[in-house]
Amino acid sequence: MNSLTLTAKAVRFGLLAAASSVAFSGFAIAEEQDEKVERIEVTGSRIKQVDMETTSPITVLSAADIAMTGEKTVADVLNNSAINAFGSWRGMSGYGSGGSATSTVNMRGLGSQATLVLLDGRRMPGTSSSSGATADTSQIPIAIVERIEILRDGASAVYGSDAVAGVINIITKKDFDGFQLDFSTEQPSIEGGDANRFSISSGFNTDKGNITFTYEYYDTKAVMDNEVWQTNHPDYADFSSFSSVPNGYYNTGEKNADGDDIYGFYSNSEMCEQTENVADGTDGANNGRCLYSYGEVTKLFGDLTRNSFMTNFNYEITDNIQFRGRGTASLSDTYTRYAGTPVSTNYPVMSADNTYNPTGEDMTVYMRSVQIGERDTLTETNNFDILGGFVGFADIGKGVDWELNMQHSASTTNSFNYNLINDNIIQSELDRVDADGNNIYDIFNTSGMSYEAWDQQMNQLYSAANHTGVYQGKFDSTQFDGLASTLLVEEGDFTLAIVGGIEYEMINFKQTSDPESASGIISGGSGGDDVDAERTRQSAYTEIQMGLPANFEISAAVRYERYDQEGTLTGAEGQVTNESTFDAVVPKFGLSWRPVDSLLLRASYGDSFRAPNMGEMFSSQSLSFEKAYDSVWCEANNDSDATYCTSSNQHKTWFGGNPDLEAEEGNSLTLGGVWNVTDAWSMELSYYSITYDNKIESVGADDLIRDEKINGSSDFITRGADGKIEYIESGYVNMSSVETSGFDFATSYNLETGLGDFNFKVDLTHILAFDEQADAESEVNELAGLQDYPDWRGNFAAAWYYNDFSAAWTTVYIGSQSGEYWRDLGYDYIVDTPHYFKHNFQVTYAHDWNGSLTVGVNNLFDETAPTWYEDPGYRDVNTGLYDVLGRTYYLRLNQKF
Repeated sequence: MNSLTLTAKAVRFGLLAAASSVAFSGFAIAEEQDEKVERIEVTGSRIKQVDMETTSPITVLSAADIAMTGEKTVADVLNNSAINAFGSWRGMSGYGSGGSATSTVNMRGLGSQATLVLLDGRRMPGTSSSSGATADTSQIPIAIVERIEILRDGASAVYGSDAVAGVINIITKKDFDGFQLDFSTEQPSIEGGDANRFSISSGFNTDKGNITFTYEYYDTKAVMDNEVWQTNHPDYADFSSFSSVPNGYYNTGEKNADGDDIYGFYSNSEMCEQTENVADGTDGANNGRCLYSYGEVTKLFGDLTRNSFMTNFNYEITDNIQFRGRGTASLSDTYTRYAGTPVSTNYPVMSADNTYNPTGEDMTVYMRSVQIGERDTLTETNNFDILGGFVGFADIGKGVDWELNMQHSASTTNSFNYNLINDNIIQSELDRVDADGNNIYDIFNTSGMSYEAWDQQMNQLYSAANHTGVYQGKFDSTQFDGLASTLLVEEGDFTLAIVGGIEYEMINFKQTSDPESASGIISGGSGGDDVDAERTRQSAYTEIQMGLPANFEISAAVRYERYDQEGTLTGAEGQVTNESTFDAVVPKFGLSWRPVDSLLLRASYGDSFRAPNMGEMFSSQSLSFEKAYDSVWCEANNDSDATYCTSSNQHKTWFGGNPDLEAEEGNSLTLGGVWNVTDAWSMELSYYSITYDNKIESVGADDLIRDEKINGSSDFITRGADGKIEYIESGYVNMSSVETSGFDFATSYNLETGLGDFNFKVDLTHILAFDEQADAESEVNELAGLQDYPDWRGNFAAAWYYNDFSAAWTTVYIGSQSGEYWRDLGYDYIVDTPHYFKHNFQVTYAHDWNGSLTVGVNNLFDETAPTWYEDPGYRDVNTGLYDVLGRTYYLRLNQKF
């Protein structure tokens, strides 16, 4: 799946009409000038040239390559790419701010915000759920994709901030003439996950221009967690003490041998035995608690419906000026489901004098509002992007290509979270008494009601406190830009080309939650991370390319970029307005040499820069519940509380922005070459090394607990009188550095026989190192090869073409991973991860009526994704890295008119 010089010769003229940034420059107006026709623009440079191979390594996935994968979305195709080292985010239930409805890509494992995603050479609209920092790769209609070009080194000097790990440029079909229908359907072997896609594409060409239009409808059904995870396995242990049968936690008044208070639990085991999805926890291991199996009722992936539109057009105004434009829109509804709300933002307390208190002591109550239903969330995501501009040619000197553009993008996310709980109302209802002075609610059923009467009373209690959380995020960007390029010198073996440009962008971002969620009195949601900010971006850049004798080529680019941003941060001191400025000058240099026509050697070096986004800096504190093993308390107490001492135990975590963040900086070095061994066989080998300083990370509960264990205390963890975690304060910080290096290898071989034509491709990445250091005084964590950090990733593809038939076999490979690092920290239940192979197969028949039929199966051998834990658990697989849907059958129909 790699771009090779032979490929360049085949697509050179097609690329002229689908160039990445200057999409139509010099095409119609330079048809009679041979030197113009042969110059194309390739991802990684804004200078048109005569070859696809540049000083930077580029992977190209053609439309045929994409079809061979059998994947249903652009996001899924990119997720299987070898450079997507450690997997990518795929929206799942349980994530707020619209995150459950988006997908991203994560090149080199450096984070989705370090990967710049382009659409036809221009930045894709950012999602409101990421403060505009990342693009949702799932929103692009796969029917309109001509190819995907992946630049595998840093390119901030060429494309600006965010291109730390590399650039993904999605090229769309433009010169389409006619009418085309596409339909596909797929069905996994598990229940749910059925997906259907229908698209209509049309195009019209004249001697003055072209217009295309594509509409795509995509629908996929939800996958329930209990269809994937082994929730019925006897060793399954992911149960919560926040149960639909309440549990009480109280000071017994007794003391142990060390003089510490002894705490006890109370629950009604009879109610426990009668309630669905509740385990009877009266054995000693669970301290008499009724435990809820939340994985029985949640959706892993939600129901999704998406309508996408795209149009491309160009019109020749004069012989030397074209008007071109693009419009896209994506409208999606995602329905996700999480377990009924645990009342946990503010724990309710049953007072000692409550009529129905069975212990006579103040009790903290752990309860879950299952009686009114699960937490269902509707997320509406609307993205729009409009581009208009003029592209021209001026007959000055050797000719000047120029363009002027305006682009406006907007993304809106509306999220409605149903069946949340108002904690204040729960507390007031527990305290409420009738005319006789008796409390109303007997939540422990000490009076011996029938199960039905007790259940109805609990429904009444939760209904009184029922709350619908509302979140809205809105991101909009307006950009003006222009550039000019020319060939300054062309004398014998010496050429000198140059391009220069400027960009100005205005960005606004605002996200708000309903007032109750923002005030911290609502359980079950993630409200409170409100942001109100704006930023401007100013850029100026230039790039030169110099051809030298003996087939040497030197390229150099430099960009100045400045971000001015302002936002309102809400904290303990009220609302405070913060202003920040980030700017940098970033260079990039490249050298290539072609000693013989079949061999290209190259090297490139570039600096990168990324300013913190507005959410990272200005979001107010929001509440989440992070899963983590409390090694500090649990090891000191010999894991005496089996429910608390699990990796799936959730801790109340307050998370907010950090206005003191610094910009991220990085540099990238690549060395390698491309060799056309024969006319039929090509190969590429590249070495890369990336250093990423001041990397912005959200500090997780696991990290803070580990630091507390090492340092003996933590300013970010608050513990109760019993020593257990009450809550954690987390946020964004600048890590000291991340360093990663490795090799990319790709080869392609074509074989022509009397039984058909064969094509074989191998794409492989080996990660030599992936080292993280939290700060200058911390130890370096060498993560390559450890769990979730596979040091090998690759793909194999074999295709066969014979008359009207074709077939393809593809294999996705993910290397084994060690769990030793985590076991050394005390997480003994972490296992080693074996090698993983997923095989896909498809057959296509192209019939005489200008159409085709494809049938196929993904994960042919129903390979099971490896788990993190020794015993099966809830979501104990890296879903961003592995396929958890099992064997999946699909059918595709294509018809052209």
